[in-house]
Amino acid sequence: MLSAVAVDLFGVAAEVTPLPGERHANARLDVGGRPRYLLKVYSADTGESDLALQNALLVWLSDAGTTTLAASGTAVVDGKSRTAHLLDWVDGREWSQAGPPEPARFAALGAAVARLDRALVGFEHSELDRAYRWNPLQATELLAMLSLVEETDRPFVAAALQRFGELLPDLLELPQQAIHNDANENNVIVADDGSIAGIIDLGDVVRAPRVCGLAVAVAYAQLGVSDPVSAACQVVSGYHQESPLTAAELQLLPELVDARLAMSITNAAEQRAADPDNRYLSISQPAIRALISDLAAEPRPLLAARYRDACGYRAVAAERNVVTWLRSAACDPAPMLRTDLSTADVHCIDWTARGPAELQMQHGADRVAAAIDAQVRATGSDIALGRYREDRLVYRSEAFAGQRGRRSVHMAIDVFTADGEPVFAPLDGVVTAVDYRPADCDYGGVLLLEHRCGDGTPFWLLVGHLSEASTTELRPGDAVRRGERIGWTGWAPENGGWPPHIHVQLFTTLLGRSTDLPGAVRPDEVDVWESISPNPNLILRAPEPTAVDPVRSAADIEARRRTNLSTALSLSYAEPLHIVAGEGAELIDADGRRYLDLVNNVCHVGHCHPRVVEALSAQAAVLNTNTRYLHTGITEFARRLAATFPDPLNVVLLTNSGSEANDLALRLARTATSREHALVLDWAYHGNLSSLIEISPYKFNRAGGTGPGERVRICPVPDPYRGEFGGDGPRYAAEVEAQCAELPPAAFIHESMPGCAGQLELADGYLEAAYAAVREAGGLCIADEVQCGFGRVGTHMWAFEAHGVVPDVVTLGKPIGNGHPIGAVVTTPQVARRFVTGMEYFNTFAGNPVSCAVGLAVLDAVEDERLMANAATVGAHFKDRLSALAAHHEVIGDVRGRGLFLGVELVSDRRRKEPDAAAARRVVEEAKREGVLLSTDGPADNVLKIKPPVVLTVDQADRAVAVLDRAFREG
Repeated sequence: MLSAVAVDLFGVAAEVTPLPGERHANARLDVGGRPRYLLKVYSADTGESDLALQNALLVWLSDAGTTTLAASGTAVVDGKSRTAHLLDWVDGREWSQAGPPEPARFAALGAAVARLDRALVGFEHSELDRAYRWNPLQATELLAMLSLVEETDRPFVAAALQRFGELLPDLLELPQQAIHNDANENNVIVADDGSIAGIIDLGDVVRAPRVCGLAVAVAYAQLGVSDPVSAACQVVSGYHQESPLTAAELQLLPELVDARLAMSITNAAEQRAADPDNRYLSISQPAIRALISDLAAEPRPLLAARYRDACGYRAVAAERNVVTWLRSAACDPAPMLRTDLSTADVHCIDWTARGPAELQMQHGADRVAAAIDAQVRATGSDIALGRYREDRLVYRSEAFAGQRGRRSVHMAIDVFTADGEPVFAPLDGVVTAVDYRPADCDYGGVLLLEHRCGDGTPFWLLVGHLSEASTTELRPGDAVRRGERIGWTGWAPENGGWPPHIHVQLFTTLLGRSTDLPGAVRPDEVDVWESISPNPNLILRAPEPTAVDPVRSAADIEARRRTNLSTALSLSYAEPLHIVAGEGAELIDADGRRYLDLVNNVCHVGHCHPRVVEALSAQAAVLNTNTRYLHTGITEFARRLAATFPDPLNVVLLTNSGSEANDLALRLARTATSREHALVLDWAYHGNLSSLIEISPYKFNRAGGTGPGERVRICPVPDPYRGEFGGDGPRYAAEVEAQCAELPPAAFIHESMPGCAGQLELADGYLEAAYAAVREAGGLCIADEVQCGFGRVGTHMWAFEAHGVVPDVVTLGKPIGNGHPIGAVVTTPQVARRFVTGMEYFNTFAGNPVSCAVGLAVLDAVEDERLMANAATVGAHFKDRLSALAAHHEVIGDVRGRGLFLGVELVSDRRRKEPDAAAARRVVEEAKREGVLLSTDGPADNVLKIKPPVVLTVDQADRAVAVLDRAFREG
């Protein structure tokens, strides 16, 4: 039947593969042995209004470039007129058939739903508000079908739909739009590379808040996965990165997911009753029931907190108010024990490797008590604290079943003292719950108090391991006053065998629970739980540090970057590296693997150079302040730095970065000349400030850029390999002369060896001719030496010297501090004098004593270790070896550079010099796998850039060449 429709209606002779569908007939049409179209034949009972909606949607999305409608028409099938659509086929597999998804695929799904939602913004049609069983805003109407639902499913369905009815007024406050409403496991198409190729089937499109459509994707993405909550968080995060979600949307999302699952169960039950032979109607039901079971122990407020955290919000919105108040002078907690921790000699017991619970299992309570007592006596302390977050308890509570058996992180502070010690309320409050649980969680007597911030925000304090008698005096609802006794510490037999102590834990939300809240959580959930359960030392006020840095995996760090850092901040490599240390020309990852670093010119004299580290720490221990005071560091550093430049460059202005230096250089030139315009080289990059993006074609002429501003003129880069005039520098400089004649500039600014333009050496004679033209027109010449200076070129301290010129202004950054934030402008007395206009130049931190000590240490290292000579020797050897590779690998079009500033341009055709960016990407990834770090640059991103720390050795250069040789061969 479908084959005939394809031929008769659309003239497509194809091999037909039927696809599942709820109401309509769907098929893949293969033409020439490859999938070409999706044929959709609507059921005969499809209303005209529904068909009109589908047609309008397909036209709208075709115009938006989201979906392509090839053709439409009407055919007679089984004696009935039926509408058919022919859609271009989306290559890939259904989500349900694409194999176990990685976290990145879940995030990609969220992003794809967000993009589709964005494409649907503005679409209008009367049928968007139709009465429809899958319309989320009409979910409560399905309660009438509850009798059709299997008895085991009814409690969940009834509760979910009733809760949905309660939140509906809040949902209706959100903006509404057309949403896809059915991103299920059979409507999401996954490409071979794991990306989302498309989301199909527009039959369920309705008008609703966009979070309802996200809830559909979240619900179905969790089916059949081992950790559904993590999967959901990835989907939500992916959506948020593409189209930011509001706090109100995230708060509603868990209940909307429940409502969708309830709708699926109810609609399937109703449809099965009408069409018991349609297997498609039950295709998701077993997985949905399994998911509901998995999520049963997850409090919905906790899910909302996890979704907020996945989007970079604090997991609990109230946490900020609570913590701010607890830190304020208005909060004055009383000591919880007779010993005031704020003044006592407190010893923090650091159980990093083995927690007391593990010791107890191995040695018994007496041995644990003895171990604690021994540590306290050894320090002469009055009291001991179980260190917050670092005792790594083995969590055994049933409250959150998914955490059983996992090593976990303690969110409380355990204060060890004598048994029978009185315990006092730190603040006024009300008793929320009282419990005695000597075996369950080993909490003994438990008291939960509610307190209020100054603005009325509630928070709770859980005190555990109290004596049994402590739980007989107070009842829920009782008021307690600050400093009032609320119990006593329990002795071992009544608190699970623990040494006497109190468990102190704060909560910003109770998650719908009582005293069964967990005291320890999974390490990968600490960020969420720190918001739910902040550091109890806000109450205890112990002087010892009680918090420690979390241990995060590379995946954790990458996920956190996506939420709390701008996604405009890029990462290197397809699988980013987790770097934890550096030494010389090597970086070391979290697993201890060493990588040869060929791209980090920032750490000029080597990662963590001992001399630089010592200078930094020694000066930081003495003084660090601004430059309004006299200190010898700034004058000595300026004198030593100026001495490395030719006359008349002897005036130094210090900054915090190369970007600041270039911005200041422009100010100098504009002040000195009373002009605004700047001449720049094509593909130049001078920094990330707005003033520098304006003069950086590498930025303003690429993605996201807005083109050159009114104050910039672009000159062709004198590229000896690709340039129009080869290595004839003066011919390129003729353009500079022409620009100066048309509009005299304030400055001509250039990198002495352009990096982003492809690690270039400027054509011979170019700078000499260009400088002459600029100066004839009254402009200044600025040499940007941020990347290529400081002896890197080997033959000279500064790269401009190789061209026989002396600039009016030179800018420095990065390498002069070996990665410490320091930069500089070096200029002539004449230019410096014109900058004295009455407006002072003050930069709070530039030239501070620590930065100057670092700068001096770097100068010493360059001089004493003869690193400029090393750059010349190793660089020449490296370049020769790379050039020799070109005889064996046609992909190498050019090897260029000077010293340890080298570039290898890759091409697919040497004669035509066709850039081969794909080869460059592949070589970078192959080299990384073998422990050599490279990067790419150039207008086509096809140049391997090599600018390592200048401590690189000949042996390391040979290792790099061997790795590159293998990488080129594998291509």
